[in-house]
Amino acid sequence: MASENNTNIVQPLLTDLYQISMAYAYWKNRKHEEIAVFDLYFRKNPFGGEFTLFAGLEECLKFINNYKFQSTDIDYLRTTLPNYIEKEFYDYLSALNMNDIKIYAVPEGNK
Repeated sequence: MASENNTNIVQPLLTDLYQISMAYAYWKNRKHEEIAVFDLYFRKNPFGGEFTLFAGLEECLKFINNYKFQSTDIDYLRTTLPNYIEKEFYDYLSALNMNDIKIYAVPEGNK
């Protein structure tokens, strides 16, 4: 498993507000505790390439293992999101942890 020495370059707020609003929709409709499956993919090889190698699994695992909204992140979201967002949603974001996440991935590189 990935080590705990994360550079913390990638933070939870490195996203767009669509992702946060979808998290709110899940939370508002009480779907946030249900099992869900999400895929990370791309539609087309970049730069006109014909082959794809998967690399960076360790960094992905570090990110997931260290995923946590800081109080400054929550403060920022309070100023950015609409006023109707309930305090309880921000409490939910503050308490998020990744303990129950299961990740299935293809091996890095090629054989």
